[in-house]
Amino acid sequence: MSGLDMYGLNHYYKLNVELAERDISTARWDTLFKTSTSSSRALMKEMLREAQLLARAEAVCRVLPVLGVSGNKIVLEEGRALTSSLLVRLAGNARSMLLIICTLGHTIDKRVEEYNRRGLAARAYFLDVAGTCIIEAAARRLVEEIKGQLRARGLEATIPLGPGHSYWENLKDQRVIYELVNPSTIGVSILESGIMLPRKSLSMALGIGRGLPPSAENHCYYCSIRQKCPLSRARDLP
Repeated sequence: MSGLDMYGLNHYYKLNVELAERDISTARWDTLFKTSTSSSRALMKEMLREAQLLARAEAVCRVLPVLGVSGNKIVLEEGRALTSSLLVRLAGNARSMLLIICTLGHTIDKRVEEYNRRGLAARAYFLDVAGTCIIEAAARRLVEEIKGQLRARGLEATIPLGPGHSYWENLKDQRVIYELVNPSTIGVSILESGIMLPRKSLSMALGIGRGLPPSAENHCYYCSIRQKCPLSRARDLP
C-alpha cells in the first residue's frame, strides 16, 4: 500500500480557482485595489476575471515516510532529505511527509508576455498579481481539503512550508521535492536555479502524524520579511 492510499489521499487534484472574500482581503490584490484609481480598479477586475478563465489549476502529491532527523534535515525514504530548521521544528516527529506541487499552467504566463510585448504593462502587471493570488488561494484550499481527509483518520498535518522563503532558503530542496513528486504529468518543469515553470507554480511540504508541535496559523508568521512582503498574511504581528 502506497503512502497516499494509506492516508486516503489522491495523487492528482483539480483545484478551485475562484477567489473568496477572505482570499482577497489578505492579499496584495486588496491593497492595490484600495489604493488605485477608479480606472485602474476597473482594469484590475477585468484582469482578475481573465486570470480565473485562463487558470488551469492542478496539483500532484506524494507521501514518503520520515526515517529520522539529522541536524536541520528531515531524512526521507529513498535517501533524500529536506533542509529547513523550521521544518524540523514543526515536523520532526511526523510519521510521513506530504509533498505537493501546484500549478496554474502556462496560459497566464503566455498572456502576461503578450501584454508586455504589446506595451500593455498595466494589464501584464495586474494579470500577474491576480495569478499569484489565485495559485496561493487554490493551494490553501487544497491543504484544507487534505487536512480534513487526514482528520477523518485521526491524523494531524503541519502548516504547509516551502523552499525559497526566509525560513527555508535552500532552493536546492525545490529540486528534491520536484524529483520526488514528478509534476511533469501536469506540465511543470524546473530550471537549474530551482525555479519552476510555469511561473504560477509552487511546492509545499507538510508533516503527517499525531501529537505534532503547535504552530502559527500560516508560514508567513515565520518569515523574516513579513512586515515588508506585500503577500504577507501576518502583518498584524509586531
